[in-house]
Amino acid sequence: MASWILENWFEIESIPEIIVGGFFIFMKHRKSVQSRRAESLKQNMEKLCFDEQTVKGLHIINYEQDWYNRTFHESGNLKFLIDKALSYLSYECYLIEIHYITKKESLTFDYDLRRACESRSVQSYLFNLYHFSKTKCSFQYLIDYGFKHNIIDKDFLDCKSFKYPHYLIGNPLDEQILIRFEEPTSAVG
Repeated sequence: MASWILENWFEIESIPEIIVGGFFIFMKHRKSVQSRRAESLKQNMEKLCFDEQTVKGLHIINYEQDWYNRTFHESGNLKFLIDKALSYLSYECYLIEIHYITKKESLTFDYDLRRACESRSVQSYLFNLYHFSKTKCSFQYLIDYGFKHNIIDKDFLDCKSFKYPHYLIGNPLDEQILIRFEEPTSAVG
């Protein structure tokens, strides 16, 4: 036994050194990942606070009550500003969903996400896009965020809901009127 210990001394002695070295490598890697995450979070915050178009879009969402109306989809610049702001917010929701942004880090975006989801115009716009696309729409992560935090109610899922205006999908009352006034087809014999 003593001869085995002497023969393998260098191998036995190197095990604690490998463990300590591995620990230091792990800590350095962890610090590097944290630094990259912090830089990414900083870039996201800068976009939210200092990108002129995103800031304008968020201002419209937060402070202009009824911007979503029949003319919105032909409005050009207004639609572009709103779409840019909502795309950015939906991207943040995506990063939260895949856990790239931690729950604690997501608090920095929570105010803007909640304000957007609480906006009557945003809900109406998302409702129309959601039902017009008939699949998941481009702002799906923002919609999911609204449902997850009980900001958007279940009426949103009903395409015939009268709670939201029907600018892209047609008014359910129009469909009922058309059905009532359709002439019966005659049977060919």
